Amino acid sequence: MKSLIKKVPSFSTKTKGKAKSSTEQKELENSPANTETTEESRGEVSSPASPPRLPSLRPLQLGSYNFDTADTTPYIYPSLYDEASTMVDLSNLIYTLTQLRELARNGVLSDPIRSLRVLDLPLPMETAMTVIKGEAELLREVLGDGAHGSTLSALESLTMKEQHAKMKKGAEDGSNNNNTPEDDKSCGLSSWFNTWDGCLGGGFSFDELLDNMCGDAMDAKNPEEPASPHNKHRDVSSSMIYHIGDLKSNDELVYAIGVNPAEERITVIFRGSVTKTDFLTDANINLMQAPDPYLVAEGLESEESESAIGIHKGFYDYLFAEKDGLPSKYVEIMKHVEQLVMDDVNRRENYKLYVTGHSLGGALATLFGFYAAARVGTLPLPVTVVSVASPKVGNIAFARMFAEMESQGKIRHLRIANHRDPVTLSPSVSSKKVLAVSAFAFSPLGYLALKASGNLGDERDVFYHTGIKMKLRKEVPIGGQLCELSYSGSSLIAGSTPKALDDIDDQEVIKENNKMKMRSTNDLPMVQYHYGSAYAERIALVENELKELKLNDLYLEKAVWKK
Repeated sequence: MKSLIKKVPSFSTKTKGKAKSSTEQKELENSPANTETTEESRGEVSSPASPPRLPSLRPLQLGSYNFDTADTTPYIYPSLYDEASTMVDLSNLIYTLTQLRELARNGVLSDPIRSLRVLDLPLPMETAMTVIKGEAELLREVLGDGAHGSTLSALESLTMKEQHAKMKKGAEDGSNNNNTPEDDKSCGLSSWFNTWDGCLGGGFSFDELLDNMCGDAMDAKNPEEPASPHNKHRDVSSSMIYHIGDLKSNDELVYAIGVNPAEERITVIFRGSVTKTDFLTDANINLMQAPDPYLVAEGLESEESESAIGIHKGFYDYLFAEKDGLPSKYVEIMKHVEQLVMDDVNRRENYKLYVTGHSLGGALATLFGFYAAARVGTLPLPVTVVSVASPKVGNIAFARMFAEMESQGKIRHLRIANHRDPVTLSPSVSSKKVLAVSAFAFSPLGYLALKASGNLGDERDVFYHTGIKMKLRKEVPIGGQLCELSYSGSSLIAGSTPKALDDIDDQEVIKENNKMKMRSTNDLPMVQYHYGSAYAERIALVENELKELKLNDLYLEKAVWKK
């Protein structure tokens, strides 16, 4: 696959006349209804108080929100709760897993002979759990009882879910192999890439959680792992981690890829912000002109490609930029995923691709899923993105194309956001727009200079969310619910411009957060609502409510439109 375009133009209110892009030809772009209209004819900006509006947009090319592929057996999707809780825990667990591997590489583990196996790939989950148990004291010291206890309490629920999924699959296949005494004796922690309930330990200590999960079963297992018959894995019933990208975790994004045979799922997980490089990526809020995902999928993108799609420059560069002559992380991950799909005919015909992550990881998951969904014929569609505590990723053109892909059955997106988590409400506008507003407020002459240069920004410099939003509260509000479900693209498919903030409640959170920043040296005053453990707590509170729901049904209910 060719590399993505290296040219990174920013949006300008004055450009030369442009020919139709391939995206416009597909009618999947944020383009004006009158193709003769140029940006020069749209008028100048009078003031930031009344920003210029883009011309009326062409109708979207909407499908029927059918996520079943006609030529394959319908995929049985889990309940909304199972999908959400699974991905919340996966998004949290990648922090622990990569920390454990870093400790192993640094040679500070208590039992290096056994524990170094966590660096071997593919990595059976029984091996990973053995290492966690053996390094309990060190991990408590590094991660703290709370963070590590939360991880293990999630694994406790995984034990039951793993066995349930295997038994169900065995029954469907006419086999009882998954209900043997040997299986009952096992820890059941065959995978971190499985369905977890996301409940917390509720006061149990680290050792109590571990003993409750595994008892003496871990000691009864042969400490020596088989000599990797897993490269083909056709007969492996337990889940495996095949790839972990963490060798340069201080300078690059971190990801993991696993396969779950019981749930027939390949999962890509992105780690959230940990390092200085991660946080600098978050802070780069300029909106850059990104290539059409269909051109990328076909390998036809070039420096001459034109696109109205605006994407957060920090997120885009982290995923797509080439470094030291090596392919981008997107190309690297996609190569692994496509190889896993092609290795097994069952995966090609019956598996689905999931992408998830927390915070920065959620933004990267959204962006990866957006481009992966355009790869018709090479990946099992739809791609399912479950973003946790994600900031906004792109502009209105990005949101419009995302909504079209959803309606066409190419991508599903569940966006989980805690009430009062400020990260999920940002960024609002690009750095260009911030500069224009600041100049108007503090320097009229500076504002006039920006106006003359055509750098005031417009609606293309505003960020928008995508997907089905699951808003989680800690307490039931008066007349409300713990979980609120809505569709971010509903205004787009209705032909109107979406609001930058979903509701008045969100606006109040932003105001309160800004006031707290003025009074405190804390960079994120409401950071406790953003922690992964806070998401695990809140998703556990709505289990009964979400068990009866399906994400596909929510699309049909929330994304209503009339021809």
